[in-house]
Amino acid sequence: MRILLFSVTEIGASVLAFLLGEKHQVCGLVFNCSNNFDIQEMKELAKPYKIPFWESNDLSDPKLIAAVKNTIKPDLILIASFDQLAPKSLYSLAGLAAINIHPSYLPDYRGFHPYFWPLANGEKQSGVSFHYLSEKFDQGDVIAQKKVVIEPGDTAGIIIDKQKKVALKILKNMLAEIERTGQKPKAVPQPAGNFVKAPKIKQRDFFIDWQWPTAKIINRIRALNPHSPAFTFFRGELVGIYQARPAQTSTKAAAGAIIALEASGPVVKTGDGAVVLVVVLAGKRYLLSGNDFIANEKVKVAEKFGWEERIS
Repeated sequence: MRILLFSVTEIGASVLAFLLGEKHQVCGLVFNCSNNFDIQEMKELAKPYKIPFWESNDLSDPKLIAAVKNTIKPDLILIASFDQLAPKSLYSLAGLAAINIHPSYLPDYRGFHPYFWPLANGEKQSGVSFHYLSEKFDQGDVIAQKKVVIEPGDTAGIIIDKQKKVALKILKNMLAEIERTGQKPKAVPQPAGNFVKAPKIKQRDFFIDWQWPTAKIINRIRALNPHSPAFTFFRGELVGIYQARPAQTSTKAAAGAIIALEASGPVVKTGDGAVVLVVVLAGKRYLLSGNDFIANEKVKVAEKFGWEERIS
């Protein structure tokens, strides 16, 4: 079975490694033109197998569609997290089926950033869903799905690792069933209604508003880690926070004010309590423990982390 894989994320790299390890015939790869680390990893994996690849920021590009139709001729189109909607003129070229691996438990968290929003929203679970491609983002009939538990300390990176393991198990079973029967997998329609969405992350989503409740601030930091810190301003300079925990004590102060200095880091007032900053990205992009940040920057109680109105 000839498989054409589309991906721009680390889940795609795991899927490609699995397909090659299981001796499946990967007949082509499609990336966007960003050339990020995960795409580079997929290119390195593909190199010994001389798998052709295409880079495109437009999946409706006639040249790409012609290549799929006349040269690649896939039996299965498999998308493992891609940042564009595949048009019907493309996915209909699959001889057997066109399937997307979506990192959420559909129908919740359809959209561009399903890694980020469940954690940012304080959800207790996410998931993985395999569904047929359709003319609307992430709304095709569901072939298989499984929930993934979000533990209190989990970051986006940890959840992605959990999702990769689940996705590969589902993929292995699905491909075995296709090869056994020669048929498309059975699927069920997604329910109609309004569900939680996973829109593109905007610039302001990377920033902490210290008036937020403690839980929301910590969830925002977890949702961005490890791909980015959550940003704030200190003494007019941009500072990133990679890890924080709820403080055991609080006091009356303005949101963002440093109310104490603990061994593990500065204690910062929030909208309903306080957080301890445990890992900080400061200065010329170097990581510090919260305690080292206090020492290096000579941090003082009553100094303030700020939310800048210019962030939109």
